[in-house]
Amino acid sequence: MAHVATDLAVTLPEDRPGMLSKAVNAVGKAGLNLEGHAEMEGVVHILITAADAARAALEGAGFRIVKEQQVVLVPVEDRPGSAAGVFRRIADAKVNIRFSYLATRNRLVIAADDLGDLIAALSD
Repeated sequence: MAHVATDLAVTLPEDRPGMLSKAVNAVGKAGLNLEGHAEMEGVVHILITAADAARAALEGAGFRIVKEQQVVLVPVEDRPGSAAGVFRRIADAKVNIRFSYLATRNRLVIAADDLGDLIAALSD
């Protein structure tokens, strides 16, 4: 069963050791559970359920939110081909994926051009 959550894309102000730690630490110090994250070339995607509090914590620590968007969380089994099956269903529905990463508890985080179409593809 798929669920909707919030992904905050946060820029790291400098490309140096400790910046990723500072970002995720800001979320933790605010008492928020980090549901997942992915860092790619100076942009950290933070998966969170309390978006307003996370945004405030990150901005208070000097980080800039460059994008906030709804994403779909899809539980997958920890076995070969499980994620491939999910992506095949999405492809068969002709839904374009913007990005994807793995979150805690074996959940795929998927952003798409059209969230409604993505949810429909996963509900079939």
